[in-house]
Amino acid sequence: NGQLKGILMKASIFVLLFLIFTFPVFAQQEQPGETYADTDMLAPTQGIEKPSGFHGRLGAGFFTAKRIFGDNHLLVNVGPVILLRYEDIAYWSLTGGGVWIAQTADHSLRFGAGIRSRAGWNPGFDPYRQGMADRDGTIDGYLNAVWNTSLMTVGAHYYHHVLGGGKGDTASLRISRRFALGEDLWLIPSTGAEWQSGERVDYYYGVRPAEVLPTRPAYAGTRTINADIGLAGLYRLSRSWSLIGGVFETRYGDSIAESPIVTMRYQTLYFLGAGWTF
Repeated sequence: NGQLKGILMKASIFVLLFLIFTFPVFAQQEQPGETYADTDMLAPTQGIEKPSGFHGRLGAGFFTAKRIFGDNHLLVNVGPVILLRYEDIAYWSLTGGGVWIAQTADHSLRFGAGIRSRAGWNPGFDPYRQGMADRDGTIDGYLNAVWNTSLMTVGAHYYHHVLGGGKGDTASLRISRRFALGEDLWLIPSTGAEWQSGERVDYYYGVRPAEVLPTRPAYAGTRTINADIGLAGLYRLSRSWSLIGGVFETRYGDSIAESPIVTMRYQTLYFLGAGWTF
């Protein structure tokens, strides 16, 4: 049994990293992953004995959002639902994983570190980005702190470039609250803000001199702040199966929205999936 869980854990991490580097909707939306991790959505639910060792939810779901570039093509991607924990030490959520380095005795205040991946992009058939060089994916290391109170959960993350093309830093602050509606349904409204350094914005949204066209002027991105609001949830179908889903709306900051290759300031992400609890 322990060997099977280890195999599932390694396979899930491999699939997650593959999807992060190939599917932009899955990779570039940190809100669901931060929300589920910060609010401890994998904590034992009422009537369920607290699990030990590796535990969590594995399944599949779809993520959909319109691309903010060019023609605003609708992206619909199918990927895994991965929400894993090991004791109260380590976790792996929708967009990355980490470990808790220090925490209070009641686990209300935690400090951790981890990694997160972000997908790059290539111009494809987008007329706004034709002739532009590919932008490579990025692996960030991060430090985070999560404070759980009876009123809300506050999560702060600082991300720093480790590998890949998108150098620079980002930081986020998220406030959320977990509501139990009966024994089987939980909802988590949240709001957050993400700061991106000028180097990060310029890499993904800038236009280099060699990429200039009469309809696409040169553009150098500067630091900016994105804001979002969302609602995530979990519904327990049985002792072993659950549904998760949600919707998040992001407002991109001026330095991103004013880029010549960006044609949409607001982006809505929808996701829905089912998972097996073990």
